[in-house]
Amino acid sequence: MQTGKMINQISNRLRRRSRAVQEAIGISGAKGNILNYILVEAETHSVYQKEIEKEFGLRPSTATEVLKNLEKDGLICRVPEEQDGRYKKIIFTEKAEAIRETLKVEIEGSERLLLDGISEEEKQEFLRIAQRMLENLDR
Repeated sequence: MQTGKMINQISNRLRRRSRAVQEAIGISGAKGNILNYILVEAETHSVYQKEIEKEFGLRPSTATEVLKNLEKDGLICRVPEEQDGRYKKIIFTEKAEAIRETLKVEIEGSERLLLDGISEEEKQEFLRIAQRMLENLDR
């Protein structure tokens, strides 16, 4: 029971730090978390709604609503995939690019604080264990 409680406490504190920055730039709640995710993940690969549904545990209708709001706010666009138009790649706009650096600084600051005094070996061990925990929960 202590493991889940500790993970929950860490998650809550990280979310609280992130929320303060998101609210300062006018984006909060699920919209802020999802935009944050898109901005980070889009650096390395194409992001699609299904990925967001899985990452945040959202029903398709809920994810659609949040993405519509982000689109209405001019922060993202959904572009049909060249190979299959049914899939829409989520890309961020110039407006989102403008706040990207603020969010990135917050994420990096939280990461530094979180890992203060923790060796690279300890970090890798934690990541390995956390990955196994996620896999256990997905069974």
